[in-house]
Amino acid sequence: MAGFKINRRAIEKMQREIAKEFERANRKHPVRVPVEVDAPRLGTLALSSASGIESDPYLSRLLIWLYDASRQNPGRFVDVADFLESEGLPAGEAAEMALRLKRLGLVRVVETFGGTNSEVYPTDDGILEAKRLLDLRTDAVARFRHACDVLLQWVLRTGGRDSAVEVLSYTDDPQCSFAGDPLAEAEALGALDYLADHSLVQIHSTDNGAMVGITAAGTRCVLAGGSVNDYLSRQPSGGDTYNITNSQGFVVGSQQHVVQNNHVGLDASKLAEFAQMVRQFAPTLGSADDQQSQIITDAEVLEEAATADQPEPGRIRAAYEQLQTTLTAIGTATPGLAMLVQAGQSAFQAAFGG
Repeated sequence: MAGFKINRRAIEKMQREIAKEFERANRKHPVRVPVEVDAPRLGTLALSSASGIESDPYLSRLLIWLYDASRQNPGRFVDVADFLESEGLPAGEAAEMALRLKRLGLVRVVETFGGTNSEVYPTDDGILEAKRLLDLRTDAVARFRHACDVLLQWVLRTGGRDSAVEVLSYTDDPQCSFAGDPLAEAEALGALDYLADHSLVQIHSTDNGAMVGITAAGTRCVLAGGSVNDYLSRQPSGGDTYNITNSQGFVVGSQQHVVQNNHVGLDASKLAEFAQMVRQFAPTLGSADDQQSQIITDAEVLEEAATADQPEPGRIRAAYEQLQTTLTAIGTATPGLAMLVQAGQSAFQAAFGG
């Protein structure tokens, strides 16, 4: 077609007009694109150790809030900024909190062009994790274990190594909670008493109320990482401990002068503490009445064997194995039951080694 010329100015003008139309349409109706998460899909058991979200008060409450919102309005996106406003927190942190949940595979973030990236909805794993958090809130064993850990850290964080702090001021610290649920006064006092019994804190009364300060052992416990239970399980019971059976004419130790009486003692104090813990938390394990009665009976037998003037290893082993068998026969696996069984195993190892 001789003489035909392309009108480039007209084409460029048309391109500019099309771009303007897209911009106007996007302002009126933003394009929402679900962002796929590359994190692996985790089941509830894996999340219990992988996310650790129960230790973060705001993320825990946020996930449960998202779960409730998804039940009330299925399929709708919700803005994390709305949660922060209800908590009295800066709305500017909404995108960061959404990103943290996304990295754990618990939500999907809906990105909008020019948006805040804080509109989310929970994934299947997020729903399962929210349900796990709600179950944890009612687990007395899990709450007590966590209360010991978080309150010891609170004493060091608030009072330092040398100052005491008012016991009830723990309520001002958001970290003194479990799965987003603030610790009650009774459980906080119980945990602090337990820490004091093991010389990790010191509690004394003043005109202004009870004060608590951390000890050198408590500071070492916090700095060592792990849980209070892990730290206490690693502590020696005093002096060299030897686990010997059928010893005759056998001398151990580093002393230059040894007086040997061929009597081997057994420190079963950890097993006695375990038995007391089982009796205390037996009503919270969700067992039938007859099972609960058997659990308490077996715990009493173990405690009696472990606190005897001359503990008999065979009797203690039999009582411990019977109690663990009764616990595992409950059938309904809960985090509290799992922690209790693990505590028993740690106590048994502390007494008999292995």
